[in-house]
Amino acid sequence: MNKYIIFLLFVSLFVSCSEDFLEEEPKGQLTTKGFFQNGQDLELGVTALYNRVNGIFRASQTCTALMGADDITTRAGSNKGPFREYDTFSATNTNPWVYYDKPYSAILAANNIIVNYEDAEKATEEERKFAAGQAYFMRALSYFWLVRVFNEIPLITQLEVDFEAVKSSPQDVYALIIEDLKIAEEFLPNSWSGLKDGVAPTKGSAKAQLASVYLQMTGYPVNDESKYALAAQKAKEVIDNAGTYGYRLLDDFADLWTPEKFNDETVFGLIYNQKTPGWTAENGNMWAPVACKPEEEGGWDDYFAEINFFNKFPEGPRKDATFQTVIKPNAETTWHWTEGVQKHPYYKKMQQIEGYNPDEPWIYIDWWSGRTNMVIRYAEVLLIYAEAQAMASSPDQSAYDALNAVRIRAGLSEMSSGLSNVAFRDSVVMERAWEFAGGEINAARWYDLVRLERVEAAAQDRHEWELLILNPPTKEDYFAPIPISEILINPNLE
Repeated sequence: MNKYIIFLLFVSLFVSCSEDFLEEEPKGQLTTKGFFQNGQDLELGVTALYNRVNGIFRASQTCTALMGADDITTRAGSNKGPFREYDTFSATNTNPWVYYDKPYSAILAANNIIVNYEDAEKATEEERKFAAGQAYFMRALSYFWLVRVFNEIPLITQLEVDFEAVKSSPQDVYALIIEDLKIAEEFLPNSWSGLKDGVAPTKGSAKAQLASVYLQMTGYPVNDESKYALAAQKAKEVIDNAGTYGYRLLDDFADLWTPEKFNDETVFGLIYNQKTPGWTAENGNMWAPVACKPEEEGGWDDYFAEINFFNKFPEGPRKDATFQTVIKPNAETTWHWTEGVQKHPYYKKMQQIEGYNPDEPWIYIDWWSGRTNMVIRYAEVLLIYAEAQAMASSPDQSAYDALNAVRIRAGLSEMSSGLSNVAFRDSVVMERAWEFAGGEINAARWYDLVRLERVEAAAQDRHEWELLILNPPTKEDYFAPIPISEILINPNLE
């Protein structure tokens, strides 16, 4: 039984499906106080919320602010300037691809439920709690993305938008995220039945995200190493209850990227369906299949692997499943990646959708898809525990077991025993780099580089074929500037 993900935008999954309802498209509308009367009303609010969350992560533009990492890069020329700004550490506040408004749109949709759910007098207590639990989880997810990208941001917890709001410190933002996830953990069930079985967040999802939040807080800019113990505790709770939540490592890393909607490693994910009636951009996933495909095969060349990162990547089935190293523009032609226009390997794992045949990649399928975006994988939980346990106490056998489970699945040998806590930590961090290479949402390489203050060192390790960095990065480049469009409305955000 599948037990992992969040919902897509499918309004008809949560209410009785009728053509009239679909034509009205209430899924994109926020309600006002007094709208929530019963359980069905709450579901409408939740569906509107999921629509907004999908909008944050539906396209490769979500990776724009992560382009400074050493695992991804972009092309010169063409229309990839917004990507290049961050890849070369020359970010501007006019960049249209660094999402600021989309997470806040999701936050307002979550606030709508959080502020009003208790007034739904005709709903059961369980219905109220489950709707609120999802809202708290989604608000935490949205703020976690914002604080890691922008650092100092305004906190909005009501329905009214304050156009004179001031920026809050990252410590205050993280405090709200933790509070939200603790409530979500309390309100959400271990699993769902019926239409939500396998698609809505659970207690396991909230615990796993809380572990990720605590781990991020151990480093820059918060630098609270006491959070290692809390990260280890929460990750261990997920590991100890993996059977209850339905989580496990898949036997084959390549199976993670097959077109099926669900797999047992997905702790939390986003489901898309571009065939949903009533076209909206949030319905389809524009991350796959063409964003990471070479132009010779009809792709967009949005981003691909940095060469030094690829060369250092450990050989084995995980590397084979992660990268595309051969370009096939047609049935008669085959090129090595060094012979392509961009002269870079591509992220094969980000391309696969229903109908995709890697042996015939030149065959055009679609420019968007219904591919599921995995936000949290069970592998992340294991690696969070391994690092946090080692740093909070020592790299004991349980930490080695968690790390080695991921390594063995990748076709690697077990990690050498007897490492110091820092040496073990560094081994786990590199394992995260390999395991989640290519901009996976929650465990993107960039976040570790910022957390451990290694952006500068990573930027120096560039192959001669990469884009030239004119201004070496400093701490000022760790976070994106708030868009000028927002500052013009509220000068306090400058």
